[in-house]
Amino acid sequence: MTVIGIIAEYNPFHNGHLYQIKQVRAQFSDATIIVAMSGNFLERGEPACVDKWTRAKQALSASVDLIVELPLVFCVQPADRFALGAIKILKELGVQKLFFGAEHATYNFDLMAKKTLDVHGDFAKYNESFAAAYQRAVREKLGYSVDQPNDLLGLAYAKANRKLGSPFQLMPIQRVVAGHHDLFLKEKKHIASASAIRKQLEMQSKKEIKKYVPVVTYATLANERIISWKNFWPLLQYQIKTSSLKKIGQLYDVSEGLEYRVKQQMERLPENAKFDDWIKAVKSKRYTYTRLSRLAVIILIQVTPEEVKQVDEHPYIRLLGFSGKGRLHLNKIKKNCSYPIITKVDKNNKEGLMRVDYRAGTVYSLINGMTQDLRQVPLRFE
Repeated sequence: MTVIGIIAEYNPFHNGHLYQIKQVRAQFSDATIIVAMSGNFLERGEPACVDKWTRAKQALSASVDLIVELPLVFCVQPADRFALGAIKILKELGVQKLFFGAEHATYNFDLMAKKTLDVHGDFAKYNESFAAAYQRAVREKLGYSVDQPNDLLGLAYAKANRKLGSPFQLMPIQRVVAGHHDLFLKEKKHIASASAIRKQLEMQSKKEIKKYVPVVTYATLANERIISWKNFWPLLQYQIKTSSLKKIGQLYDVSEGLEYRVKQQMERLPENAKFDDWIKAVKSKRYTYTRLSRLAVIILIQVTPEEVKQVDEHPYIRLLGFSGKGRLHLNKIKKNCSYPIITKVDKNNKEGLMRVDYRAGTVYSLINGMTQDLRQVPLRFE
């Protein structure tokens, strides 16, 4: 049986995601679809608008068969490391084909990866960000720009796939109707970007999104508190204001004296400042908003380099939910799976392998009021 992999955030699950799954089913009707999904904090340094269990339920109701959580230490990484972590997990789960959305689905992503596998760029320049330097180096190798969000992720997936011996056939799907960063709903369409949908949710305009999301998504969002950095801002302020420069400097991805800038700009802000004010104050040509948003998650959760290294070297699979077909697949492959498959969080893994994700869930539950790990078991859609 064909096993399909998808890497996603589903923030929230909308009609564009449903379109992708329908495209998969149109080509492989009996396939087992496995999704590696970011948990409660996402790759662009944002808290998820609703928790991982709600988003997993939304996906499972749309015929996903198995959904697992990407460890947070992969989700606070740039695209290449995020992709490598996700590809490692999907490979262990027996995936054969990787589907992903792209602004240019006709690109030969594997060939692009081959040509740019050794691209590092001139990242010693302090007047441009890592992202800008990387895109410039890719353009020099390929002869054309790769600068759209999903195309860049597709290239990252392709490079990760090559690094792991090319276990997957790459299957790009053309992104339709809405661009990744579109902030407005298109009245005559039924697909909108997750950004546009979240904007309406944050404005408490839930009725406005009804035609842009599946029925189950709308139903699960109806009574959910919609979460953003606004909710976590007091907790982040507390961490930065009460931590010493030395303590901040010992966290993951804090380098080049960034701890001074992080703390000084926080202390200079007025008491009524918002998260966006702090990000803009810390921002420079060297550091993008996304890099700083990821750093904010790292500071909020207090992630150390040692914890990142541990998960890099010893990945695990956190099971969020499955269908009957997904359960059968899991039973088939788990004897040969070299990563631990965690279905229930206990004292050993909350203090060991899963300690970063456990802290992240604990912090998230302070805002949404729902236990994220202890006493939680995988969702079953039989």
